Amino acid sequence: MLKSVQFQGYRSLRDFRMNLGRVTLVTGENGVGKSNVYRALEMVQRMVQGRFAAAVAREGGLPSMLWAGELKKNEKHRAVWTVAHEDFHLSLECGMTPAAPADPSLFKTDPDIKSEVLRHGGENGKAMATRKGPAIELRQSDGRMSPLPLPVHATESLLSEVRDSAAYPSISAARETILAWRFFDHFPTHPGAAIRQPSVGFWSPELDSDGGNLAANLQTLIESRRSDALDEIFERAFPDCRWAAADEMGLFQLKLLRPGLKRWLDASELSEGTLRFFCLAAALLSLKPALLMVFNEPESSLHHDLLDPLAQLIARASENSQILIVTHSTELSELISQKCEVKRIALINHEGKTIRRKDLSENGKKVWNFED
Repeated sequence: MLKSVQFQGYRSLRDFRMNLGRVTLVTGENGVGKSNVYRALEMVQRMVQGRFAAAVAREGGLPSMLWAGELKKNEKHRAVWTVAHEDFHLSLECGMTPAAPADPSLFKTDPDIKSEVLRHGGENGKAMATRKGPAIELRQSDGRMSPLPLPVHATESLLSEVRDSAAYPSISAARETILAWRFFDHFPTHPGAAIRQPSVGFWSPELDSDGGNLAANLQTLIESRRSDALDEIFERAFPDCRWAAADEMGLFQLKLLRPGLKRWLDASELSEGTLRFFCLAAALLSLKPALLMVFNEPESSLHHDLLDPLAQLIARASENSQILIVTHSTELSELISQKCEVKRIALINHEGKTIRRKDLSENGKKVWNFED
């Protein structure tokens, strides 16, 4: 289980740390930086995938991603990620690519990884891999730390670069754990989106992050005889309606039959909220439960009546997965809290920084809280 995360120098997360529970709710008003928590954690997975530079570029390049406020005297402009898992501890620091006047590069906004450490166990556990700039040392089977002879990309994590799982099982285990995390933010529902188009499907035990394989995923649940929970939730969410995952031509698309209508509505006719609810249900009822599922504002576009069924799905999924939810819906937070044990973290923005509400005293000064 993921125990805690700390993000430093990433957008509004000047120095942000939080402990996580089995179900963690990150709440706050619009503009306090809740989505930055989601994006910062998702960035860890991009590092492990070998897509860190691409992910940074999509955010406008490293200068756009770094903390925009004032720095302390002699402080370097850096972003730091620290992830404490029950099995490993990972820290990574990156900054701007060094200027090279003699050999200038146009890739000036790429991240340059300055240091990285992977430890087995907690923060004080044994270092299994260390990095200082381009130099990487790895712990060998005999216990010695030896330099990695092969060059690595300055823009990518050693977890994506070192692929010998037999020689370095600790690196492989940490990589596979992070790759097993699942992130759900926005399900495209515009007229041309894949979720609205009939398609040839294939066996899909996991929902894609964009929901494009929704119908095939639902049919997989049906043929696995695991759709009872979905039917139960569906009846609560859409009373007296019927649903199907394929059309009369055998193509996969979500279809709905509502009371009073003489024909089925296909995916192109369904509302954004209906499609989004089915995507959330499919993700939470996955045949292959994720180690960690992270949702960014899952209540978006949902009708008020769908929040209670969604909360029930989240409570049910928490039996098999750790869940982190970023939301500004007080109602959804309350409903989830009534159905399972949660850890609630309320955020505010203080002087441009995202901090926990309890870290600010009544007189507006920052205070330190030491959590268990």
